[in-house]
Amino acid sequence: MKRGAAYWLRWLAALPGAVVSVVIASFLLHWVLYATLSSFVKPYPELPERLLYPFVAAVVFICAGSYIAPEHKLKTAIALFGIWLFMWGGFVFLVLTGSDWFGFQLYIPGGAFGVIMAVAGAVTGLLVARAIEKRYRIARLPG
Repeated sequence: MKRGAAYWLRWLAALPGAVVSVVIASFLLHWVLYATLSSFVKPYPELPERLLYPFVAAVVFICAGSYIAPEHKLKTAIALFGIWLFMWGGFVFLVLTGSDWFGFQLYIPGGAFGVIMAVAGAVTGLLVARAIEKRYRIARLPG
């Protein structure tokens, strides 16, 4: 099968596209929560955003990366799931060892609940990617 430049560019863009999608999703999450909560709660509470961000970031990272990939979307989602858990494991390790980043002390947004939300978001993203892949396969069946 002949594959053009667009095919390979989509493979190259899968991981960076997933990261950019997380950045965009973080702005959207902040905007929606701020618009919703600031109208009746003064001052704006940051706790909901800190608790929801790891979940939303994980789901968006896995789903966007698998969507960008030209084929093998479920396998791509599994690979992104592993990358996400590896990154969070490393981050938790750095926090527990008391490391700092450019002079700032590292912390986990939402504490232990943030880690739970990040893992739950990764599992949810993997399940969503699997459901999309299954639906796509059913839609392609002749008949």
